Amino acid sequence: MPDHDLPVDPNTILPMRVETFAEFAVESALWLVRESMDAIANETEFDPDPENCFRVLGRLPAIRELRDLTEEQRHDMFVEGFRHIPNGAHEAFELLLAEHKPLLWEGFRQRWNVVANEVSLA
Repeated sequence: MPDHDLPVDPNTILPMRVETFAEFAVESALWLVRESMDAIANETEFDPDPENCFRVLGRLPAIRELRDLTEEQRHDMFVEGFRHIPNGAHEAFELLLAEHKPLLWEGFRQRWNVVANEVSLA
């Protein structure tokens, strides 16, 4: 994660850095994708368990699935992922999304580049 904060309006008070919001959003999107893939493979109902949110095993298939999406679709998944985790920062996230969307999208891009480049996907 970069050492610098993305610029934010000084009048906006966030409980954590934009990069942290982005990290949680990307990781939780990986979890949702993985849970969805498991539900399809097991022919079960999609019912993501928040207890497994940050215990995603087998990230590579989820990364590949997200990589196949457009950036806009991927960002939608990041938002949905964040909305599904029990973290107490939903109100701040929604405010950031509503008032500083380009800033959040840039945070998503930066974090996604780190995740997508973790492993060789060739």
